[in-house]
Order: sequence, then C-alpha cells, then structure tokens
Amino acid sequence: MSAQETPVVKMGNNYFEPIGLHIEPGTTVRFEIAAGTHSATAYENRIPSDASAFDSEVISSGGFEYTFEKPGTYDYYCIPHKSVGMVGRIVVGSPGGPAEDSPIPDGDVPESEAIIEQGAIAYGSSTDGDGYSDGGMMGPGMGSGPGMMNGRNSGWGGGLPFVGGALGMLGLVGGLLYWALE
Repeated sequence: MSAQETPVVKMGNNYFEPIGLHIEPGTTVRFEIAAGTHSATAYENRIPSDASAFDSEVISSGGFEYTFEKPGTYDYYCIPHKSVGMVGRIVVGSPGGPAEDSPIPDGDVPESEAIIEQGAIAYGSSTDGDGYSDGGMMGPGMGSGPGMMNGRNSGWGGGLPFVGGALGMLGLVGGLLYWALE
C-alpha cells in the first residue's frame, strides 16, 4: 500500500476491520465508525519507543485519522470494548518494539509477519487455522497423525465395525425370537 492512500479501519460491534494492517511509514490511517460507540487507542507500552501514542477518544460517528511516522508494531484497543477483546495491530514498515516481546493483554491479534505477508488481515479470518497464532485449534489427529479420519487404522481397532455388525445381527435375531415366541 502506498503512502498516498488512506487505509480505513472500520470499528464495528466489538471488532476492528481489518484486525491487522501493514502500512509504510508516513501513511495516514482512518479509523471509522461502522456501528456502535468506540475508540482507537494505542497501548502506550505496545508501540515503538520513539513513537507517540494515539487516542481517538470515544466516538459514536465519523472517524479519526492518525499518521504513523515511526516504523514498528502498534497494538491498539477500543476503550469501551477492550475487555471483550476489541483490539488491533498495525505494522508500520517492519515489525519492532515492545509489542513484539509479549502477547497482547486483551484479545488476540495476528502475527506481524502474517500481516506483512497479506497486507491486511480481516477480523475473524485465520492465518493458520486457529485464529491468529501458532498451534492449531484442531490439535493432533485430524491431519497425518493418528485419528479416526486418516484411513490408516490398523490392529484390533480396525475390526470394530465387524464386531459391531455382528452384535447388531445378534440383537436383530434376539428381537425376532422374542417377537416369534410371544
């Protein structure tokens, strides 16, 4: 994204859209109300040390613009909705600063490298299947590891459908005998 464009971050019902944005130094970002009453407020301890924190104050219409001059990672939040995880991340140039040293205290944001790679990451999208971080929500067993859906069952467990079928037939025979003897 060039420095001449003005990227827009929408502030909706408890989310920023996009939640992750990559821009170049000198770019002005517009934070715009899409619904509700919100703020775009930088964590003072999660921006580059030579940058100044921004704060739109709580607004219910219109928008707020801020020009990001210093390279690094900026984490921000909404004052009324920080407790429900309304947070966002902007990477200016390349990642750097205190935001890279620890997880964001409220909510979850995409990894900075993923933001740079994609340019912008939509709220609710996933960069690797688990909602922004490494690890994986599905856990082991759904891919190449052991599990029920990999088609590589072996040993006695592979014979369970046969045993279940045999028990089902015994039940059917028993039911028919019960019905026939009454």
